[in-house]
Amino acid sequence: MADEVTLQNSLQSQQNIFDFQNRQFTYIPDQNSSSYSNGQINFDLASIANSGKYIDWSQSLLVIPLVLNLNAAAGLFGGGLDSAFAASLKNGVHQLINSMSVELANNQVVNLTSFSNLDINYKLLTSMSADDQINFGKTLLFSKDTAESVFYQGANTSALGAGECNNNIKQSLFTTTSGWGATAIDSNAGRLDRMLYTSFDLSASLVPSKYTSTSLCNTNLKNYCSYTTSNITYYVTATIPLRILHDIFKKLPLTKGTYARLIINTNTACTCNLTLTTSTGVITAMTVSSQNGVLPFQITPCASNSGQGWNASTCTSLAATLGIAKCFNTSLTAVANHSLSQARIYGCMYDMSPIIEQKYLSLMPSKKVVYNDILSFQVLNVAAGANFSQILTNGISRARYILMIPQHSASTHGAATAAASTYSSTIVVPTGTGPMNSPFSSSPGTCLPYSSITNMNILESGVNHYQTNLTFRWENWLEEVRQSNSLQGGLQLGLSSGLISQQDYENGYGFIYVDLSRKQSEASDNVARSIQVVGTNSSLVAMDIYCIIGYEREITISTATGSLII
Repeated sequence: MADEVTLQNSLQSQQNIFDFQNRQFTYIPDQNSSSYSNGQINFDLASIANSGKYIDWSQSLLVIPLVLNLNAAAGLFGGGLDSAFAASLKNGVHQLINSMSVELANNQVVNLTSFSNLDINYKLLTSMSADDQINFGKTLLFSKDTAESVFYQGANTSALGAGECNNNIKQSLFTTTSGWGATAIDSNAGRLDRMLYTSFDLSASLVPSKYTSTSLCNTNLKNYCSYTTSNITYYVTATIPLRILHDIFKKLPLTKGTYARLIINTNTACTCNLTLTTSTGVITAMTVSSQNGVLPFQITPCASNSGQGWNASTCTSLAATLGIAKCFNTSLTAVANHSLSQARIYGCMYDMSPIIEQKYLSLMPSKKVVYNDILSFQVLNVAAGANFSQILTNGISRARYILMIPQHSASTHGAATAAASTYSSTIVVPTGTGPMNSPFSSSPGTCLPYSSITNMNILESGVNHYQTNLTFRWENWLEEVRQSNSLQGGLQLGLSSGLISQQDYENGYGFIYVDLSRKQSEASDNVARSIQVVGTNSSLVAMDIYCIIGYEREITISTATGSLII
């Protein structure tokens, strides 16, 4: 192999190639005029169409300024250095996205589908390599949550939280029975890793004095935290490449004159109120208000002695909010503002050299773009040990995959024990609040811990996808999940990707993935089929199953004008 590489390097011609004469990133602010009361962001990208340049959507970026605030509505925080680690976003800035509509040349090419973040989350977990997570993860605020640190808190007897929890960042001390970090309630290393990037503390004594400047952080849009005894505020700049948001942005060619409009519904404009017990930090009451049933941030366990997390001191009422560009808590006397007052899209714009442009338009005056869009469905409140059978859609053609994400059912989440079917009066999780809508859980970044769906099959127009139902959890991981988005299908050990191991899969990442793309012919692929999911919930708790169906769409676009060709 080394001999062949040496030979090819010697044979390769070395010459300057001038395909492009210029590349610029042009930003376009949203149309919201700094108003995001419902979490929706609107973009009109007419300036890109009028620029006379070619746009590369795959390199373009969405930038959202965020303000995450914790307010001591009653009492005071301790104000110590650990305040900077009081809260954080859940894994990945993609969790901010609930749905998105894309129009090209006044034609809708992407459906406004809820829970788009679930599909994005799975693709990142199964396509990123370990090096990607290290090198690019900080940009996406992405670091895989520790699966083994998920636990269930039934009674409100500690500061850890309530219901499904994975918010602990303090490692366990060594014990002769448990060793290091081997206790049932251990720390979420992935969350701590993310917080090291968003909890930058200007007042910390270890920070060199030349960096302790709020204006410097604001000028450079550096993520940082500021805190007093009444407020803890995080200023976070979320950057999301468009190619991660949707498949169409990876497939679109270089085009001129492309008029595009985007509507993005986010999981921001949300509030979580907690009532605490002084000195212990035990949470006795909780209310959550969110736009789409997803709370994209977590709160660290708190106690006045900082024994489990940060110092809540005398605070008995805490209000946590997440807003775009400014603090969503309008009751504050002084509302914190991000230095970036609007969301932006940074478009990657090219000027081709004249000879190359002539060649490009001659070879490709138009291009057929084939991409995957998604639909979302829910199978709710499947009791422990119960069978389920549900038709998700009565007719869809070109289905490419189905993704099933098991979650602890909102109907029982917060009960006195994880397996209980009724609520206790002492439990603080409001009835109907699932882990995705909890400030203590890492969901939707993770699945129901130790979830088990057995006797599982997919029926397409009544025909079983698998000859025999899948019985064991590891079958789907080995046969489908491991290969679904991995480089070269994970068949080459030296060239593979994906962050979910079989251990992760069994503990907290129990996605069910089924490849539906194999068909006899194109004519067969174009036939609309019903899709039905069947199986048994072999877990010990009731579950809600969120289902994503990916299906193929196509458009033909003119590279010279950006118009769609019908």
